[in-house]
Amino acid sequence: MSIQVMYYGMLAEIAGQANEVWIADQNLTVGEFRNQIMERYPAMREKKFKIAVDQKISQDYVSIDHASEIALLPPFAGG
Repeated sequence: MSIQVMYYGMLAEIAGQANEVWIADQNLTVGEFRNQIMERYPAMREKKFKIAVDQKISQDYVSIDHASEIALLPPFAGG
C-alpha cells in the first residue's frame, strides 16, 4: 500500500522533504502511522502535530485507505 504524505513547517525540515510516498505492508490506522513516522523521524517525537487524512483532521483510530493523502500539520499561529 502506498500513501502520499505531505509535511508542513518544522515537520518538513525534520523529514528533509515536503512530501513522500509512504509504503506500508498492511492497512494502517492513524495511530499506527504516527508510530511509524516517529520511528523513521525520531525528532518528531519532540513535536506536537495533527494528522489529516484526505483533508480532515483525524483521530488515532481512523483507518487509512490505500489511496489516502496524509498531511502532518504542526500547530499554527494566527494573527
